[in-house]
Amino acid sequence: MDPDNQAAVATADAPVLPGAPIGPGSLTWKYAGDWRNMLFLGRTGILQNMHPAVGAALQQHSNFFDNPWDRLVRSVPQIQGMIYDADNVAQAERVRDYHKPLKGIDSRGERYHALNPDVYWWTHATFIELNIAINEYFGTPLTDAQKDQLIAEGVTWWRMYGLSDRVLVSNYAEFQEYWNRTIDEVLERNPTTDFALDLTRTRIPALPGIPEPLWSVIWRPVMAFNLWLANGLMPERARQILGMRWRGADQVAFGAVCTAIRWSWPLLPDRLRYMPRAYAGVARERGA
Repeated sequence: MDPDNQAAVATADAPVLPGAPIGPGSLTWKYAGDWRNMLFLGRTGILQNMHPAVGAALQQHSNFFDNPWDRLVRSVPQIQGMIYDADNVAQAERVRDYHKPLKGIDSRGERYHALNPDVYWWTHATFIELNIAINEYFGTPLTDAQKDQLIAEGVTWWRMYGLSDRVLVSNYAEFQEYWNRTIDEVLERNPTTDFALDLTRTRIPALPGIPEPLWSVIWRPVMAFNLWLANGLMPERARQILGMRWRGADQVAFGAVCTAIRWSWPLLPDRLRYMPRAYAGVARERGA
């Protein structure tokens, strides 16, 4: 099927899977907007870019190589708006429609469209998995029942885009199978991932909010720490594909970082734990 036509067609024989609410009281609401997401910024971005279609779209339709912060810093609040904004359904449509023009030929010589469900589901899956990984590394690991709940909430979240259900999974076991199969059979090392992994030697514009004079002093250690953190958080098979090295000493230091965050995080008030767009939603619901 032409990927342009496949993008937004709901498959008639797709399984009817139960969803779960993603509003206040849900696990997605609890975790998708907290600041620990930013610790995964490099890891999530690299995993998404390893998909041939996503990597090609960034090379052909974005300013990624001039300012990689632009995509990440712009995208995260927009996606959080699908969960926390009062007009979250309209926000989901806006996020989806940003991707309509993105199409071309990927590294395998195959046509792609960003809204092809197989492509878009991978990027969506990285955000579902992120809610699990945040707790695995920097909180209390979730139970199997909680993981199943996050998958059900992820189904509801996905359906806000109005794309086909045929790519969905029904529980965490199926999600794990999909996750591992995609890493093994689909993801690749490409120019976008090579660029990201070289950012300790390649100067990029300052992170939004940081003055350029300060950035000129701190950019190298900041990028070195972020890449080291992304390496520690990376699934082992993805690390192998990318040729990233991780030593025993790295694991010891990484464990200390995880422990420090795990113990200090519950001590913070919500206004410091949630990112601005998410906290606005939390505050609005509490006021209501």
